[in-house]
Amino acid sequence: MKVLAINSLPANGNAGMKMVMHVLGTKVIPVPSLLLTGIGSISGFEKFPVNFEQLLAGTLALARKREEELIVYVGYLGNAEQIQIIKKYLTQYKDIVKFLLVDPVCGDHGRAYVPQEIIANWGDLVKEADLCLPNITEVALLSGNFQDFDSSKADNYIKDFRQRYTKPALLVTSLETDKQEVLINRLYDKKAIFESQHTKEDRNYGGSGDAFAAYLIDAHFYKNQPLQTAVKTAGEAVKAAINQSIKIGSNDLMLG
Repeated sequence: MKVLAINSLPANGNAGMKMVMHVLGTKVIPVPSLLLTGIGSISGFEKFPVNFEQLLAGTLALARKREEELIVYVGYLGNAEQIQIIKKYLTQYKDIVKFLLVDPVCGDHGRAYVPQEIIANWGDLVKEADLCLPNITEVALLSGNFQDFDSSKADNYIKDFRQRYTKPALLVTSLETDKQEVLINRLYDKKAIFESQHTKEDRNYGGSGDAFAAYLIDAHFYKNQPLQTAVKTAGEAVKAAINQSIKIGSNDLMLG
């Protein structure tokens, strides 16, 4: 299978499609949702729209012609309309789409950083997914619990999210714990809950979520690891990249 990846493509900084293509290489069929001069943490970056619907439609048409089977991965989106476009073409090409993984990028650390229209529409795509990878801020945003956000109420937010979105397996990334130095990636599968812990670093790098998703896809679909094992593998790979980036004094997350 190939990975049809929908994500932003920045020039400066390491995030979005750059991370996905680094990890998955020529397995990727890239469909940029947005072009940027730099990642969001770089002051003065600019955004440039793409002809998204025509690009996605034409890419899927060629994939069907070539008899490809697809894992569709959706990350950062440029506008709310793209969500409905993706839904439309997933329906039209359901014969070749074998798995839908969504990372509903819309916020972190208790704040939203995309327009409200995107947040309001993300749920339409989450409902169709096989696996969803939000952080706890995004869980709260998409379950209607963002007012007076409190990370200590994570379990309540997750419960509401799972009741609202019953189809996808849920993998909540970077959950805080009572031990301030430890974060958890928690997988809610149909019958079980699995946790993978890793040490929290003082430095945050943009693109770590994109790298995590790509490592997860690689481990599960291409290295044939069970999803629980793949969660741990992906977490360890990102942790190693963060440690190495800190060690060399890099401003960007550098993957091995």
